[in-house]
Amino acid sequence: MDNLHPIIHAAGADERVPDWAVMSPARIRHAGRVGTLMGDWAEALGRDAATQIRWRAAGLLHDALKEAGLEALRPLVNGAEEWPDALLHGPACANRLRAAGVDDEPLLRAIAFHTTGHRDLGALGQALYMADFLEPGRIASGRERAGLRRRMPDDWHAVLVDVATAKIGVLIDAQIPVSAVTAGFWEAITAPR
Repeated sequence: MDNLHPIIHAAGADERVPDWAVMSPARIRHAGRVGTLMGDWAEALGRDAATQIRWRAAGLLHDALKEAGLEALRPLVNGAEEWPDALLHGPACANRLRAAGVDDEPLLRAIAFHTTGHRDLGALGQALYMADFLEPGRIASGRERAGLRRRMPDDWHAVLVDVATAKIGVLIDAQIPVSAVTAGFWEAITAPR
């Protein structure tokens, strides 16, 4: 046994979402592609089997509450008013997993901040941030995204910066304020190494 929480093991090993997930078939397919991409990267990086399962699980679970109504999401997030409505699903899902007994903080942080990034994301969180954007079902900028996928995981940091540049650029182009969390993430990944 891999000592992973049963929800994490079921998601990463068997592609099963918890019964409380609110996901359409299309959303499950998207999440499955994200999980597959993450599992492939973990394997390419030489991570052990349990880590590969964890990474696949994070991918499959990241949007588990994406299609839940705001009335269901807000009570799950302390400080919900500080989050744009469209982003509440990440922290809500992380807190729902935490309430179910999942205590894997890097995985929970990855899910909570998969849309915004966060300065404290480790490899799992960075992988989810990138995989959600790069999964092959995303049609917009398909050729560019495919090129970035081909560079993974060997060119990790450069791809991470390219994905963040693209995602933040969409916000700027739409004149949507960049959150302090996203700004901190950008600062952390572009600081001299």
